[in-house]
Amino acid sequence: MSTEIRQQRVAELIFEEMSIMLAGELQDPRISLVRVTDVRVSKDLRNVRVFVCHDDETVSRRELLKALQNATSYLRRQLAERLSLRAVPELLFSYDDSPEKAARVQELLRQIAAERAARNAGENA
Repeated sequence: MSTEIRQQRVAELIFEEMSIMLAGELQDPRISLVRVTDVRVSKDLRNVRVFVCHDDETVSRRELLKALQNATSYLRRQLAERLSLRAVPELLFSYDDSPEKAARVQELLRQIAAERAARNAGENA
């Protein structure tokens, strides 16, 4: 299996398992509404960057990442049990703000469409 295909397959497996674990297996309330948005695996399969976002506005990004970092040893143990990997990679967490940016772009597009509709209605009146 080529390195790129193996990287992609490992990323998919970790994405799936991390999504399941973060959706309900951890007791930390700071992690309760977290979503995995992407997983990137290094070429040597030793490091994995897990991109997350969350919908809980009462928890800061820093608090979320700290809670995830505190749960890393548990998450790695669970990955070791669930996946057939020679070595479980180190987990690194990053906050992914692309869903927030996408929502902002959608809102701006809606505003532009509403302004155009109002302008066209005013011209036709």
